[in-house]
Amino acid sequence: MTSTRYGAIKHDVGIFSKMEMHLTAVLKLLEQKPDCVEARNKVEEMMTLVTSLTPYQIDRSTSLSPQLDRIMTETSTLDLNTLLKEGKLVTKVDNTDLNMISFPGQVQLLQFFVRIINAKNILEVGTFTGYGAFGMAEVMAPGGKVTGIEIEPVFCDLVRKRAREYNLNVEVIQGKAIDVLKSLAKEGQQFDMIYVDCIKTEYLEYYQIIMDNNMLSPNGLIVCDNVMWSGKAITRSDSAGSALDDFTKTVVQDKRVVSEKNRMDQLEEMNEVMTAYAALLRWDSVDPAQS
Repeated sequence: MTSTRYGAIKHDVGIFSKMEMHLTAVLKLLEQKPDCVEARNKVEEMMTLVTSLTPYQIDRSTSLSPQLDRIMTETSTLDLNTLLKEGKLVTKVDNTDLNMISFPGQVQLLQFFVRIINAKNILEVGTFTGYGAFGMAEVMAPGGKVTGIEIEPVFCDLVRKRAREYNLNVEVIQGKAIDVLKSLAKEGQQFDMIYVDCIKTEYLEYYQIIMDNNMLSPNGLIVCDNVMWSGKAITRSDSAGSALDDFTKTVVQDKRVVSEKNRMDQLEEMNEVMTAYAALLRWDSVDPAQS
């Protein structure tokens, strides 16, 4: 399946999962038509490609650390249903939401971004149990720091405990993303890399707060998770899809950044694991003579 499992966590790999679903339906139809052998063989070949891309990419990328494997395993055992019933969660998440955690290929790519820009001060909007935050912290520049924003106190406690245990400079701020971003902006905080993986309908507001308050360093990078929203950003078929479409339209017209939004034909170049990311490079303050 393109829906891959890590422990008890099922990850739907965006558009590839949809492709697999439709290909499966086509194969069932072709089974009823014995004279369509060639067509069935072609569809089966495509199914093999679609279902093999993600595990192949992960296998051919730099391996993640045992510490990150442990975070994935421990996250898969969380009982969000019980935490919700006990009133320990701010939002109405349950065990079906465990796939909020990034899956390995995403963190491999985040680490690649951190390395190529030598990021030292990193912000993560939407931290969950810290899988992405610790992944970036492991490869950030010496003396660096990852600051996470997370609304759930339970998850913040987990991240703080792991930061002490792993001796990594990861701080997590509890609160709503918009409120915390505004607070960091007032403090004059600036970051080399910002990873956004939070409420999709709020992406545009996050972006406006960041850019209008000079929170992104010159030559800094914003990486935004799942801007294609399994194709719904194209069709605008739900509120998140419409909001993400508005977000990317705004970004591509913003002269302060260079925007690269993965299209279907670019997914292979940028790692198939990316359900589709927007990578935004700030360039307005760069001296052309030094670039």
